Amino acid sequence: MYNLSHFISQIQSSPTLALNEIANQLRQTGADVINLGIGEPLNDFPDSVLKSTRDLLDKKQIKYSPTSGTLALKNAIQDYTMDHYGRKPGLKNITVTVGAKQAIYNLLQVILDPEDEVIIFTPFWVSYPEMVKLARGVPVHVETNDEFIPNMETITTALTEKTRAILLNSPNNPTGVVYPPELVAALVDLCESKGIFLIMDDIYHQLLFEPVKWVPGYVFTSKKFDKSHLVIINGISKTFGMTGFRIGWAIGPEPVIQAMNKLQSHSTSGASSLLQEGALSALTQGGNTLHDLKKIIRTNRDILVGELKKINGVNVNEPGGTFYCFPDFHSIQPDSQELARLLLEKAFLATVPGSAFGKEGFLRLSFTCTTDQIIESAARIRWAIDPESSPEIIIGGQQLVRDWEISK
Repeated sequence: MYNLSHFISQIQSSPTLALNEIANQLRQTGADVINLGIGEPLNDFPDSVLKSTRDLLDKKQIKYSPTSGTLALKNAIQDYTMDHYGRKPGLKNITVTVGAKQAIYNLLQVILDPEDEVIIFTPFWVSYPEMVKLARGVPVHVETNDEFIPNMETITTALTEKTRAILLNSPNNPTGVVYPPELVAALVDLCESKGIFLIMDDIYHQLLFEPVKWVPGYVFTSKKFDKSHLVIINGISKTFGMTGFRIGWAIGPEPVIQAMNKLQSHSTSGASSLLQEGALSALTQGGNTLHDLKKIIRTNRDILVGELKKINGVNVNEPGGTFYCFPDFHSIQPDSQELARLLLEKAFLATVPGSAFGKEGFLRLSFTCTTDQIIESAARIRWAIDPESSPEIIIGGQQLVRDWEISK
């Protein structure tokens, strides 16, 4: 028997990563599993990344990198920020981290004291509340409307003297919603006026579907980086299909960024110099990869959403960005974990239950796989839950028969 801390026992494991493991285990047994549960683009990373990292490997000199990131990558992040945000941060306003997740984690660690509160909009990315708790803070969940948009009156009502930050993820995981400019403007104004941090997780900001537009928070403040309470989180994982490189960054006031560097110097130290070289190549030469990825996920989104709308009892909002949709299955099966289990065991389809995102009765479906797999996934969902569909289906070369009824 091992005695672990009471604190760590209060932290939940990541359900998205756990489901991915189960899907992989089923595949190893020969099951024809389609994974709609993982937020990972399947596209190849840019050719320039391969060349730059290979050239560095050939030198056989992969050494420590500066804690805050290499100068070349931070210069590229400056240019990237200017191009997409209209502002150029100073080098001391930038820190490079082991993925965008670490950037958020480090930030929460340095701005929160025990019992400080962070407002999070429901549904939320699964790691947000747990990272707040890991920083000894308290996540405060604010509900949203049927289109997953929060109300400013509800937000201001949730503020207390302990509120230290509001977390905004747009385009949003798990819903794909892109928050309207007027909401972003109101949040920026609220946070700047009250001295509350607005943490803007922009990791999906280039994955948009026209005519939807994304507006950066800096548009709505005239304050300089070192006077503003905006902190921008970004990275290369989603935009360039480089999840395994684990390179993200944060941009914010110098005192906050330098505190994050102090923390990182005692945890991971600097991110891999090899992988930062790959990130540099992606930011400076990877534009075509983004174009191709957006074309694929736009096609997949249209097919998946269109097919889901044909199923009686399923409601789905068309996502304006990301590669997720978040359909409502309440009227069919209000227990999202039971529904996810049914789809995995019967239809060999991995999804993520909405309960993991704070929204019961929903499933998050990631449409990053091939278009053929999206078409097949939609057919499997309909076969598994729609009693009016054919009771027979072919999966993995075997004919299966639906012999169950979904009990609510």
